[in-house]
Amino acid sequence: MKKILLFTVMLLQFSACKNEEFFELERPVQSPWTKLSEFDRAVIGPYALLFAKGDWGNVYNYWYLYKNAVADDVAWSTPGDGTWGWYRDTEANKAWTDDIFNTSYNAISSVNDALQFVDDAGGAPFPKITADDQKHNLERIVGELHFLRGFAYYMAATTFCTAYVPGGPNNAREIPLRTTKATSYEDASTPKIGTTQEIWDQVLADFDKAYQMLPERFVAGKMHASYQAGRANKFAAAAMLARAHFAMGNYPKALEFASFVIDKNGGDYDLSEEPIEAFNKSMLARGKETIMYIPSYDLTYGKQNLHATCFSNMFQKTVCGWTATHMDYETLKRLGWMQNPKSDTTIGIAAKRDKRFTQLCFVREPANVPQALRLPNRYYETRVNLTWRTIVSDKSARGPEAGYTNVPQIRLAEMYLTRASCAFKAGDKKQAAADLNIVRKRAWNAAVAKVAYESSPNFVTESNVTEQMIGDERLIEMFCEGDRIDYLRAMKKEVGNGDRGAGATPYTSKAFVWPVPVVERSLNNGYQ
Repeated sequence: MKKILLFTVMLLQFSACKNEEFFELERPVQSPWTKLSEFDRAVIGPYALLFAKGDWGNVYNYWYLYKNAVADDVAWSTPGDGTWGWYRDTEANKAWTDDIFNTSYNAISSVNDALQFVDDAGGAPFPKITADDQKHNLERIVGELHFLRGFAYYMAATTFCTAYVPGGPNNAREIPLRTTKATSYEDASTPKIGTTQEIWDQVLADFDKAYQMLPERFVAGKMHASYQAGRANKFAAAAMLARAHFAMGNYPKALEFASFVIDKNGGDYDLSEEPIEAFNKSMLARGKETIMYIPSYDLTYGKQNLHATCFSNMFQKTVCGWTATHMDYETLKRLGWMQNPKSDTTIGIAAKRDKRFTQLCFVREPANVPQALRLPNRYYETRVNLTWRTIVSDKSARGPEAGYTNVPQIRLAEMYLTRASCAFKAGDKKQAAADLNIVRKRAWNAAVAKVAYESSPNFVTESNVTEQMIGDERLIEMFCEGDRIDYLRAMKKEVGNGDRGAGATPYTSKAFVWPVPVVERSLNNGYQ
């Protein structure tokens, strides 16, 4: 199939070389958007490409699958299988990293087409619309287009680009930078290959434009009804600006945008609910902390992709037999969840009193326990044949409709922890401790701990808060959500090798940079 596809691409290339006038149409194609109500399709397409395309996996799913694999907080149940990148063998192409690249650029091209349509009309493609429609629909759609292009570039940058180094040259040219619609064969086949600096500047520019244009929330009767179902708003754009600035090591700006999300959301988002509430919605609903989510609840077009089972416990409504990812043993010891996981199966009190362990993790028992000694209501490994107890993520398929459970993409807890890290960097330990306490208290089970959080040794003050505390809290909070490697690269810290062996790897290492697809490099003249 790949040979056929490559031959087709090469045939088209040859044909285009012989026929440059192909791009000079005698009668231009009519716009697919003849009225404002149709223009919403311009964003629905990229949303689908990035977050819903596919069955076993979509681009967003693959993106955080590979990021989960390369960090320092996971071990792999099937280390002989090189499919998932646990060995950080990023010199080799993987089918699904290629899909991240190809589909991200499909989405970028789709967005460029729609933005060009608006620009060609001087910003007023539908001149007869009302002021209400201008504000609540046209500006919103353009804001979403910028958000989606920014998100596609953010995924590409964190997958295929060398980490951003504050004050460094950041001049590596690794991925194409396209912000306009191709109008000729030369333009289509020879795009600019952006530097690391230019790619991140584009990410910031798109999210900033989205931040300026997007509304804070859905307004019934004025906006397209689908806008209420998990799509990007001003706070999502601010959260992505916080992520992007954090990735670039611009901690003051990251703190500024994280603070906007936390302090200015008008009560739309808070941490008042149990941790699981962000992960158990199989309807048009979200947890109170969920800023953006994939609406997988739709029984016709929704459904979680099945490769989530590589790093989570559930497959639809049953325990998944092939889950590959589990918490790294050094991490378990550092957190105090298990003291010696390969010889002592005891779960420590630090785990038992943490609601994220009890609600969003799952204990899988060793495969070598004799049948006669197995306890009821326990899951014993069968397919991967592990000989010790493991702790795995249990964040997928947690709603009543299992595989149709919505997938959180941006959560408020992350923003608190980002602000805590940035405040600590700035020397504001009081703010860092306060934010860390908010996240820790939400996860604290006082009934198990037999003490209120504020009276416990875990309560943090400005005199004892450390960067390690914040980082470990973030590891627990965001476990298997693809965040850990981005966090370490954003903090400009070495990445531990965990169960792969002793030592650590520099955050700038190519071990965390996946290769651009071979076909792209061979047919894209920009790489020549």
